[in-house]
Amino acid sequence: MSSSAQGLYSLATLIKRLEAITSRLEDVEDSRSAGHLKRQSTSTVTSAAVAETLSASASPLPPPAIEAPVAVPRAVTAYDEIVVEGKLKPFLEINQAIAPPPLNEQVVLFAKVLATLRSVLHQAATCRKPDQKALAEILSPLQASIEAVTRAKEAARKERDWFNHFTVIADGTAFVGWVTVEPKPGPYVNEIKESTTYYANRILKDFKEKDPRHAEWVRAFNGVLDGMKRYVVEFHTTGLVWNASGIPVSEYKSSCSQPVSGPPPPPPPPPPPHAGSTSLPTASAGGVAAVFADLNRGADVTKGLRKVDKSEMTHKNPALRAGNVVPASSGAGAKKPVKPTKPQALMGKKPAKFALEGNKWIIEYQENESALEVANADITQVINLFACKNTTVIIKGKVNAVTLVNCTKTSVLVESVVSSVSITKSPSFALQITGVAPTIQIDSTDSGQIYLSKQCLGVEITTAKCSAVNVSLPVEGEEDGVFEEQAVPEMLKTVVQNGKLVTTIVEHAG
Repeated sequence: MSSSAQGLYSLATLIKRLEAITSRLEDVEDSRSAGHLKRQSTSTVTSAAVAETLSASASPLPPPAIEAPVAVPRAVTAYDEIVVEGKLKPFLEINQAIAPPPLNEQVVLFAKVLATLRSVLHQAATCRKPDQKALAEILSPLQASIEAVTRAKEAARKERDWFNHFTVIADGTAFVGWVTVEPKPGPYVNEIKESTTYYANRILKDFKEKDPRHAEWVRAFNGVLDGMKRYVVEFHTTGLVWNASGIPVSEYKSSCSQPVSGPPPPPPPPPPPHAGSTSLPTASAGGVAAVFADLNRGADVTKGLRKVDKSEMTHKNPALRAGNVVPASSGAGAKKPVKPTKPQALMGKKPAKFALEGNKWIIEYQENESALEVANADITQVINLFACKNTTVIIKGKVNAVTLVNCTKTSVLVESVVSSVSITKSPSFALQITGVAPTIQIDSTDSGQIYLSKQCLGVEITTAKCSAVNVSLPVEGEEDGVFEEQAVPEMLKTVVQNGKLVTTIVEHAG
């Protein structure tokens, strides 16, 4: 073989080897690129899955709307412990065991009264003390709930065997009126308890031999009143305590009514179980929340009660009463107690009246009136003021008589009176006579001011059960409008002289 042919052969061999190496290098590069793309694809899918998971976790299904826990004031937690948990729950349990459905319904209303009172206590512990108008609005639900208990009693008059129970509940419910009593609300609760004693004793006597559980019922109800008195004495000794550094009542209302921004409300609860499948849950389970949750069920709360058979009813089965002697009367010794009056703040506000009826001016329930004027009054007319507050009445002319009854911070300016001016149970009154009046009578009134003219210095002033009454007399030689104030004596000294009582005024020297 020639040298040229050998060189060409070597060149061709070298080129082939180079092509083989290049091909292998390309294969290696392709495999690397494929692996990188595969890893990139896997990373992309994984990243997408993670992103989707994070997105799902960032917007989960809306949880149930649960309010953020708020610190409950100590006065409210103590109310729950002493009254609701300690006394109301045992009463609800014994009542559920023995009472017929109508009485159960009244007791449910009674428990709602205590729930409404709890709301008032919570508001008082959160807010500053409001004015009288705002306080009346706050107490209006409490008044309505008390009236509902009373209506339940009136609707159950046909339940003769149980009417004493209805009366005890209705009369005793007024004890929540302590929120309007100052300065000693504790004794008021005790007065309400005493007012229920008459009917409670009748229950004890009527069921002494029939069912001792009724005695337990009476003790449990009295326990509610005793628990309330204990709570009032400890936390509201001189009256309903408000938070001096709290928020205004208007802000409390708005914060309660304004919807809370956040997740949407939860789905509606499942339908209630069939009435026959479950019995009435006892009040002992679930704490305070369970007690008030049962109350919100309304009439459904009595669906689980067992129907009493006619053979078990004493009023339809004389055989059950054969072993017991029912007295014809309650005896001469039994005396019905006087029912305490309901506090004014819980009474419905009555319309104001200013009218002349015959020869009598009727001025009633006036509030915050600065200048009510009785013009052109004559000698035959009588001016009667009743239950007025923060009101000034100007009487022009000579009238027969003027009377004030149950008025508060009421001022009367009168020219002349023929017979007398009578003031009864009207604290912080003011009376000015610019002409003549023969007699001024004051009874059961604390704090008052009387201004007399020079022509009226011959007046006779009689007082009974009064205090802090002052009389301003015109100063001799001074111009009109200059008075000297003197106090009506309150302290008297009585001694026995020659078999008779002799009373003199006690004078303090120095």
